[in-house]
Amino acid sequence: MRRFLKISYIVFFTLVLLSSKALAEPTFIANFDISNEGLSTGITFKPDGTKMYITGSAADKISQYNLTRAFDITSAALEKSVTINSVEAAPQGVKFNSDGTVIFILGTGNDGIDRWSLSTPYDIGSIIAANTTFTSIGGDPRGFDFNNDGTKMFILDQADKQIEEYNLSTPYNPATKTLNNTLSNTFTSSVNSHQGLAFNNDGSKMFVVKGENSGNNADNKIEEYALSSAFDISTAILTGTFTPTSSSAADISGLAFNSSGTKMYHLDFDGDKVYEYSLTCPFKVTSSSTCDTPLKDKDVRGIIDAQINTAKNFAKDSSQSAFKRLSILKANKYQNTTTQNIELDFPLLNYWRQKLPDNLLSVNEKVEGGRSITIGKKEIKNNKLNNFTTVLKSDNPYEKLKKIPNNVLNSAQAKLNLIQKLDQILPDDWEVWSEGSISFGKIGESSLSSKQDLDSLGITVGVDTKMDDDRISGVALRVGSTDVDVGTFGSAVDTNALSLSVYGINSLVNRNYLKHVFGVSYLDSDIVRKDEKKPKNTGERKGKQVFGSLDFGREYEDGDVIITPIGRIDGSYTMLNSYTEDGEAALSYNDQNIKSLMASLGVLIDGDVDLENSNVRSRINLEYGKEFTSNSKVVTSYVSDSESFEYQADKKNKDIYTAGLGFDFKHDHGLTISTDYERQQIKGHGFINKFTLSTGFLYRKETEFALGLSEDMTSNFKISKALDSFDLVFDLENDFSNQENHNANLSLLSKF
Repeated sequence: MRRFLKISYIVFFTLVLLSSKALAEPTFIANFDISNEGLSTGITFKPDGTKMYITGSAADKISQYNLTRAFDITSAALEKSVTINSVEAAPQGVKFNSDGTVIFILGTGNDGIDRWSLSTPYDIGSIIAANTTFTSIGGDPRGFDFNNDGTKMFILDQADKQIEEYNLSTPYNPATKTLNNTLSNTFTSSVNSHQGLAFNNDGSKMFVVKGENSGNNADNKIEEYALSSAFDISTAILTGTFTPTSSSAADISGLAFNSSGTKMYHLDFDGDKVYEYSLTCPFKVTSSSTCDTPLKDKDVRGIIDAQINTAKNFAKDSSQSAFKRLSILKANKYQNTTTQNIELDFPLLNYWRQKLPDNLLSVNEKVEGGRSITIGKKEIKNNKLNNFTTVLKSDNPYEKLKKIPNNVLNSAQAKLNLIQKLDQILPDDWEVWSEGSISFGKIGESSLSSKQDLDSLGITVGVDTKMDDDRISGVALRVGSTDVDVGTFGSAVDTNALSLSVYGINSLVNRNYLKHVFGVSYLDSDIVRKDEKKPKNTGERKGKQVFGSLDFGREYEDGDVIITPIGRIDGSYTMLNSYTEDGEAALSYNDQNIKSLMASLGVLIDGDVDLENSNVRSRINLEYGKEFTSNSKVVTSYVSDSESFEYQADKKNKDIYTAGLGFDFKHDHGLTISTDYERQQIKGHGFINKFTLSTGFLYRKETEFALGLSEDMTSNFKISKALDSFDLVFDLENDFSNQENHNANLSLLSKF
């Protein structure tokens, strides 16, 4: 019985190892007949996969195929060919320079490289064979390639049984070559021979093709080498070999990959066919090799960093909007604090509120000649209306409102009147306020991560009340939208977020104060990963967050100037769900937690300047912050492979230096505009420039200030100001569900 179990275990584990090896190696997809080529030897593709190029040592020509499906050889059709036997009788390989304006043919007829300039990139139709520029190589060259910038050239030399590395003093000009390194690569001529050479995208892997000469398919070999230094063959170590088994009669030659490295192609020298394989992960050809870590891709790192920064910044913005509200309350001792209020209303209702300020009224259905309105006295105790009277106003302002652009009027009338309804149901000792902000910034490129260009929009709506004569408590809801463009090829992280927080201040009167904010957030991100060599990958990620901030300071007055030393502690903990990308070479990410704790010390200097009908408060803030427990473990893998990769993102302590300049403008009619510019210099990481614009209004009869927020996540700001015989109207509309939909209008209307 023991012997039986032992044998069973051996058989089981052998099958497991064999099956895992089969899954790790390339999987045959299809082949495509190219019998018109004659002893096919070289293959390459246009970077977008819509063109395939073949050379053959018997037909002595270059053929260009059109692919209706990128990198799918079954969709290929011969488009054109150019015969070059007058200058090269035995072509072995074909390559392009980085932009497709020069084509290179390696041949053994003259043991060298011919090159032609193309009038149209990647179109061989302009080639005239006699107009070649030839560079002698010597030996018996059977394969070649360039590094990414064309400053190195590699030759597979069958005569000397070696790979040769040349430096090119002029990129992509073989005539400027200088031999730099050689790597021995032996074979037995009766068994196989050199037939192709290729590298992966970053030069960390090299592949050598050996086609069989014995009639035995097992002697077909694709060797994979690992290079510890990119495109430096002196660091190459053989990691394994792969023998194609899709055809027992094939004599393999040539080698190419699709742009992302998830497909491999070789030729059949005898049968004149192209073979296509899928790889479990980019450029993993042999079972003994490993996947290229996606974390070497700077856009992958940039996307991860963008998600981390977005989560931390949203927590900070949620706290800062509440802190700013508390600063205004403290400055006004909770008197006239409606300067930050925004009336959510219809334009028509605002008109009647101006006409009848002592009555609560509503707009009913549209009737002939205008709209009917309801007027009544408000009974304070039960918040009800009595003494209803319905009035039809023949000279109502509806006709005047037609002069306002339709998109302003329709948008304002269609909004959900959240704050007005909230204001009606709240007790009288509660105040409603709201704030809108816009910010933008940039985090510079690092050696590991791509640059990030970001912009965000946010609206905060809150209610607060006095707990006693000296303390304030409130609740705030913030809706935010952040767009981050990563790198230069179209990668992006677009996030919609919602936070709910409680806030307060311990003292309105004393010069010492302590502010606090604690809240929770929900985040929903649309993620795009794209580079110049492959189609985009897309994914959606959701997350939850808790955050809190404490802000303490003491005010010192010196004439009209107030100097306030401040200290602040900001903390957040974000839990991002796992997600999986769609598309080619897709990645899967595990759950990710983001921890951040930061302490800051600084000074705020502000002062007032009184003008004729307004007041301007200017301020300067200087701050040093230390983010000392920020880290996030990232675990990712290719969808098609089980090997995982991980690293600690955002793990270093950060020194953050902040300098800011801001102004608060307050008009006697109630309009307030607050603007701040802030630059954060993150030592050793980059910088962020941030601009914040906040507006508020104290209701006056001459002015309407409207904010709408609809159920489909569309917001609308509208300011209408009466200026003698003119109406000045500004309208800003933003669709949070579609980051490309923004609209702003400014109009000046004459009154008749």
